[in-house]
Amino acid sequence: LFKEKKKESASLPGPKSKPLINDEAAQESADTFHVKPLISIKPSFKKIFGNMGLGEHPDEHKKKTDDRLVHFRRVSAAGVHESKRSTTLLQQLVRDFRNSLQSLGAEDVAESDLETWAILIFESMSASSRVFHSVHHVFDVCEGMSDPVPVLAAFFHDVIYYSIDGGLTPKQFDILSGIIQEDPGGVVRLRERFVLPGAQSRRHSGDHPQDQSDSLIDMIACIFDFKPGQVLNPFKGLNEFLSAACAVRCLRHYLPLKNLAAIAACIEATIPFRKPDEDGNTPPQLLYKQLKLANEKFKMEMTEVDVAMAVQDSCEIANRDLRNFAEASCATFLSNTWNLMHESNIDLRHTTVYSISYFAVALKKMCGFFQFLDGTTLYASFKGVPSQRDVDLLTKKAQDNIDIACRYLQAKLLSISVLSALAELTGGDAPIALFLGDLPEKNHPVSPGIENFIQPAKLSANVVVNDKVYRILEHGREGGDTKFDLQNSPLAAYLYGMLGEAGMDKCLEYAVCPMTPEDAKKLLDSLPREAVVYIAKPCAMLAESRKARLKAIIEEYSD
Repeated sequence: LFKEKKKESASLPGPKSKPLINDEAAQESADTFHVKPLISIKPSFKKIFGNMGLGEHPDEHKKKTDDRLVHFRRVSAAGVHESKRSTTLLQQLVRDFRNSLQSLGAEDVAESDLETWAILIFESMSASSRVFHSVHHVFDVCEGMSDPVPVLAAFFHDVIYYSIDGGLTPKQFDILSGIIQEDPGGVVRLRERFVLPGAQSRRHSGDHPQDQSDSLIDMIACIFDFKPGQVLNPFKGLNEFLSAACAVRCLRHYLPLKNLAAIAACIEATIPFRKPDEDGNTPPQLLYKQLKLANEKFKMEMTEVDVAMAVQDSCEIANRDLRNFAEASCATFLSNTWNLMHESNIDLRHTTVYSISYFAVALKKMCGFFQFLDGTTLYASFKGVPSQRDVDLLTKKAQDNIDIACRYLQAKLLSISVLSALAELTGGDAPIALFLGDLPEKNHPVSPGIENFIQPAKLSANVVVNDKVYRILEHGREGGDTKFDLQNSPLAAYLYGMLGEAGMDKCLEYAVCPMTPEDAKKLLDSLPREAVVYIAKPCAMLAESRKARLKAIIEEYSD
């Protein structure tokens, strides 16, 4: 941070005295402190989103397409990622922690503390359960940012992923001591009273009970609007609250209360997919209200401008955290979606050692998620930062990607459901490799797979399909291989191309999970008979132990 600006920024006002800037000063200060003006000052598109790789405002380059406007380019900017290719991830974390804290005026930061924090983040986000929310995601979120508060928030915002990681690591448990209690059945609730780490061991040391209370965690609970004893919902802030608690407990000896509160507010804003409340208040507006309340209650000495700018910073972090949804390439977006599915389904982490029915259930859940998802809930704005026009650009692209993802997932679900039906009628559920073949493995010979026998259906003028969905099914997702599935989907492309949109919807009515023999027969009967034969033939070659029963199905549907 600030490596290119170190000398000139030394004479500028520090974060504690950020002034409101006028329109003429906005561009000059944007490259140094990334100050966000309030509603009376309209920020430039480049200033708010330029570092996110969103390109330039339409007024500046009207000829550029919407795809270009919302494409998140990787920019080379002085800041967090300046030397990422010449350093290890741990080195970069240590350096960025040091530079961020120094920029906030922290003095005599112990190298051992910098190392401890860097290792905490590195180990937490390098767990075998992390595929999308890895340590690389941290650097993606804060790439190009120069404001130290949101950078520090980005480092910690996903350090806790309770359900995915299977609970807390020993290091996380020690840091979060005195905050939560873990009830039987995996229920996590806040304690009725927050105590400092190690306070229980000091009960008999003569300390007064009030000295053991942790008012800092009370402050975070106020910002999150959480109550003592409350059960923490994994989809409504459990991970974010514990991540914020980790952040403030690590940094509490080096930063003033208002900086810690701003970091916690940024992490609170990353709770995703929230709609306005019943009174129409958006998440940033509710956060502003709670941050003002915490400021008064805990005497943080934040001005009205400080509170507003902290919420604007939180919008930037939240928007960056979900920027994958507005990816210019839907094929790349789907590749990241597949990483999320891998991350959230334990059996899929075991490559081919999962059943057909399990994969069908995972696809059905992912379909349900995308059908529920509302693109208007993804990107946040507060007091004009970012502008509504900019948010609309992101929302439009994100909704397009969501719509394509829904149809893509439904095509995948139908293809796997057909395999599930064939399996159910020939001996029951089985490992998916029995019917699809082995996935390609590095340094191992390639064995036959269903992709060697199934070709995508030739499109007919009478069949309506989404061209983008069909192309991705045929040619594959972009952005790296997954360990549990092929990038392309020849079977899904064949069915989608043959049935079209309306035909696929009709057949999906019979794609149930779990599947009984009766359900299996209904699904196969809903398909064109030649399609059942075309799919069953390669399955009979691959699932040799079920050849006779698959041949019986082939004969039944051949007449």
